[in-house]
Amino acid sequence: MTAATSESGRNAKIITFYSYKGGTGRSMALANIAWLLANSGQRVLAIDWDLEAPGLHRYFEPYLADKKLERSTGLVDFMLSFATAAVSSQPRTSEPDWYLPYSNLLAHAVPIQWSFPGEGTLDFVPAGRQDAAYANRVNSFNWQNFYELLGGGVLLESVKTKLRKLYDFVLVDSRTGVSDTSGICTVQMPDQLVVCFTLNRQSIYGAAAAARSALQQRKTGEGVSTLKVWPVPMRIEPSEKDRLEIAHTIARTTFSGLMQHLDPEQVDAYWGDINVAYEPYYAYEEVLAIFKDRPRQSNSILSRMQGIAQYLNGTQTLSFKTMDEALKNQGLAAFTARSARDYMDEFGLLAKEYERIRLTMKSGDNRTEQMNLLVGRAQILRGQRDTGQVGQQLFTENTDGSRIVGLALARAEPQRRHIDMAIDGISHSRSPFEQYHALLLVQELVNSVDPTALQQVRAAIQEQINKTITERDQSRWSAANEILKRTSAAPAKEVWTRPGTTTPTLLGTHTLVLSECSPSMSFVRYEDVEESHGLFVETRGIHQLQLPPMFRIAKHLVANQLYMEFVRATGYEDDELWTVPLTARKQFLTADGKTMGPAGWPNATSWPDGKAQHPVSGISFLEAQAFLRWTSQTAGLNPGWIWSLPPEDLWEFAARGEAGLTYPWGDAFDGTKCNSSESGIGGTSEVGRFETGMSSSGCCDMAGNLWEFVLASDTRADQCVLRGGSYKNSASEVRSYLRLTRVYQSHRPPDFGFRVVQVESSDRSDPRLASTV
Repeated sequence: MTAATSESGRNAKIITFYSYKGGTGRSMALANIAWLLANSGQRVLAIDWDLEAPGLHRYFEPYLADKKLERSTGLVDFMLSFATAAVSSQPRTSEPDWYLPYSNLLAHAVPIQWSFPGEGTLDFVPAGRQDAAYANRVNSFNWQNFYELLGGGVLLESVKTKLRKLYDFVLVDSRTGVSDTSGICTVQMPDQLVVCFTLNRQSIYGAAAAARSALQQRKTGEGVSTLKVWPVPMRIEPSEKDRLEIAHTIARTTFSGLMQHLDPEQVDAYWGDINVAYEPYYAYEEVLAIFKDRPRQSNSILSRMQGIAQYLNGTQTLSFKTMDEALKNQGLAAFTARSARDYMDEFGLLAKEYERIRLTMKSGDNRTEQMNLLVGRAQILRGQRDTGQVGQQLFTENTDGSRIVGLALARAEPQRRHIDMAIDGISHSRSPFEQYHALLLVQELVNSVDPTALQQVRAAIQEQINKTITERDQSRWSAANEILKRTSAAPAKEVWTRPGTTTPTLLGTHTLVLSECSPSMSFVRYEDVEESHGLFVETRGIHQLQLPPMFRIAKHLVANQLYMEFVRATGYEDDELWTVPLTARKQFLTADGKTMGPAGWPNATSWPDGKAQHPVSGISFLEAQAFLRWTSQTAGLNPGWIWSLPPEDLWEFAARGEAGLTYPWGDAFDGTKCNSSESGIGGTSEVGRFETGMSSSGCCDMAGNLWEFVLASDTRADQCVLRGGSYKNSASEVRSYLRLTRVYQSHRPPDFGFRVVQVESSDRSDPRLASTV
């Protein structure tokens, strides 16, 4: 149920938009008028009754929560629910009002997510869930039985009664032609019938005949029609003036006598006002005119839609408010600035087409030309955002075609993270064509990736020289040698300087090693592209780190053996260490379900066998904070310094350095340097196992092993942020620029852990530092 659900004394006008033939712009007209009415403060419901060819949602797509209607039910589901109940509840159907519980069409309505002025709202009832079974649901529905056997006509009258009380306008997008469903929409449902047609004879005569039939069926016993008909000529091309004049005269004559609610002068004025011109711009994109057209342009689509809306409203003048220019541009961008994700189906088809080309054509210039043309088509569909991430996603699908399309998109928007794709395409190419495009991608990236990544590129190419890359194919040979020449200055060994200063700190009976970080400047700017993995893993985008002159960060994650010191010191029972009461802390239980401690421990007196130096896991943000307060009491510090979880800026700098690396060791993934899903370990690993993956600040496991709690200022008070990824995550998810967001502070899955930091109290990078003291 949507916002417009309380009875308010309204009496909605129910208006059907009908066309005899498709391609008239009927759905475009309905969508535009629905938006204009809502924008003038009216409560509007739009219903997609074109069940055989639903498409009205395309005009609202940017503002639908379920943009492709993969989860949203609709009209056909409503009808089937009623029919099922009618068949399975035969004894109850003898009761006069048995159908009322099944007459709530608004259970299938979804709101358009836009802030309309005043009381304006726009809700939408889709045709139905757009899944693989949709066509079967539509084609199997028997409309004759619905009316004659199940009493469907009474149901629809009940629906109309309910909708009238809740809305000012109900706009119905009808099926074309002559059918059971179009008959319902043109005869039973509406108070007014908007008949859209183009100026050719089949459209004019068919539309007029349907309108005349509906008008005849809606006459009272006294011969008075209860239906208003509004003929609307659409897609008019003004360049052929003589032919336009003839066609327009035929249309007006054919519809003569159908506008019985207007006098002759009003009819004459109407035919002069209402013609909707053909606008090529709107032929290529489902865009609402309010976001594109300038106001008060007499022949624009916007102006004509406003005119139709005013006729439908009657004598009371509508207030068409001018939209703020910035809001208008934002709205237009939502329709036109498409994401590469919007073309995933097309990319899938291109991938299969590539595989057909390779299968059906002989090797040679003609086949190569066709494959290059396909790459060009993929790049045309790149969209205005998410191109790089979609390219990587397609590449990892790992079919011959998806790898090529993925490389094509990566070349259209090359990013440092694509170096892994390029190396894989060189080392494990499925074809010479793929290897060539991987080499082209490297050429785009050579100047942006770090030296350690260039080392891997050189190694991959040198491995293939005189094997798959030979002088017989000069295109690949030349590209490979050019890359080797451009990267010849890349050092042969590890290039990132390791910190020379560490500070061992005694904590209980254990030594904690802290690496000193001294940033060369007080801020670092990272220009990260937008990237997301599911709902909760995302980047910070373009952002700037605020850094102190010096901080100390733990080389390793806090291990089980060290955390046991906190547990044995009755850390879970000490109220001074916690921000939640003991009753809340009693949810933090070990595996025995009785004692308080990490969720993965057998009990509070032992960690899992053989995992003393594995990072403690299965703990929450609240437990990590309590550990830090205990640390402050136990270890002590020089005046002016505090123990803390790492503020997010400091963690990110320790992981990425001034260079803003993709991984702690460089821009190219290396499965030997971290515990990600590629390692196959399937659980935590010892905190010192992956020393080769150490960051430039001297920290291990900043990619993989466990997600790490950090202090972030852009979260809700009861939520937290984590960084680094875990053993469960793949190479693309353990990148150092990604963050796991909107995690509740009491959440304690098996792949959460933490490390500690020391900062000067005068240089606190996050207000939550105060809570650690």
